[in-house]
Amino acid sequence: MTLTFVLVLVLVAPTQSKVGFIKDQAMDAVFPGPVYSQAPSLPVGHMRPLGWQRKSDGPITESSQMPASQEFCEQYVIKKRPGVFRNAVVSAPAFDTWGEDTYLADSRYGHFNVTVTVKVARRKDQVITAAQSMKLKHFLFNYMYDEWYLASGVPRDMMEELPLPTCVRCGTVSQGLISAQLWMSSGGTSSRVHSHDDHLLHCVLFGRRDFILVEQAHRNAFNFKEDFAGSLGGHSTVNTEMVNAFTFKSILRTPWVWSTLYPGDCIFVPAGYLHQVRSYGRSVSTTIEFAPLSAFDNTGCTLTEEEFVPLSNASFLLAFENGRVKLSDDELTPERLSHMLEVLMGDSDVLSQAKFAHWYNRVVPETSYLPDGNDVFAMLTSGEGETTLTKTDISTFTAEELQKVAEVFNLANSLNELEDLEDGEDEKGNLRHEEL
Repeated sequence: MTLTFVLVLVLVAPTQSKVGFIKDQAMDAVFPGPVYSQAPSLPVGHMRPLGWQRKSDGPITESSQMPASQEFCEQYVIKKRPGVFRNAVVSAPAFDTWGEDTYLADSRYGHFNVTVTVKVARRKDQVITAAQSMKLKHFLFNYMYDEWYLASGVPRDMMEELPLPTCVRCGTVSQGLISAQLWMSSGGTSSRVHSHDDHLLHCVLFGRRDFILVEQAHRNAFNFKEDFAGSLGGHSTVNTEMVNAFTFKSILRTPWVWSTLYPGDCIFVPAGYLHQVRSYGRSVSTTIEFAPLSAFDNTGCTLTEEEFVPLSNASFLLAFENGRVKLSDDELTPERLSHMLEVLMGDSDVLSQAKFAHWYNRVVPETSYLPDGNDVFAMLTSGEGETTLTKTDISTFTAEELQKVAEVFNLANSLNELEDLEDGEDEKGNLRHEEL
């Protein structure tokens, strides 16, 4: 008898779906949550989410539409008054094309580097996270399953499909635009309590977002940590999912207001306002960061507005390229540096050394080739321990004085470009290796 053995080769194509359980995509959570005493021996809302410790002072002031630039500036920005604008952005290509992850992953966007926040550990009552740079396609493959959310600058090509809200298209506001960010998550997410040194306009494209806002005067109730000395920005160490009401007793007496945002809705969060954000389902939103203002002019404003203007039409101080933040100006001139200093000053009478150094560290890579932010600030002063610049100082700098500082930022841009070239060569090598 002759035995014949047949070798069968089974080719298994790589799967396009991840093995695991997709996070809960429900968007019907009750908010604000119930406020009640669980037991006579426990404070109200102990080990419950933020907002369960005290009834709110009501919803944030709402408007049925986005106000024009002048009204927005005079009624909200200058007064530092929060506001919610319903149906504020309703026309943009992203509403038609970004509804499915496949478009974002398979289009030219999929290979863009973005910044993703990843949960790496839990210590006592705190969640430890870390920011990582990765391809958008890689994020989209994992975020439905893993504790990841995208919190990134917006690559310029992606701005073409995103809306520039009418209220920031012209006038003084448009001259102080700092950056644009993209947010994306799935399932339920919960931010820490935090605030910013500049104003924010946050608009939801998909999903649902709940906001809690608290006035700056109450930040000590949250064990608040400033970003730098005298900053309006910073964060709290409070676990917003399980508030320890014994440790943070003042939260039970802290007033707060709220709003729930759906697709097309925007919220204005003034500089210094503490806020905490929860998102549900597949959530996509954008944030525009801009400087505080003390007055309005209508430069560039018209009586009629186009229904859709792309975000790419705006002039931001910062750009996001190849996974990193940089100045939008490839070659910073004395005039543009002077403008940047004025924007950083905002509605204040002075620009502090601490704020300048914080900004410098945001846009300049840490390297031995460049001076630190404090040394660069000293180049703008007499060098005799001065820690502030005034508006008069900025307006009286000579072109030569400004050029010396501009050259530092320009060198930083050159170093970033060199690193991008090296990263590009490494990526090509990896692709060639994968093809083999």
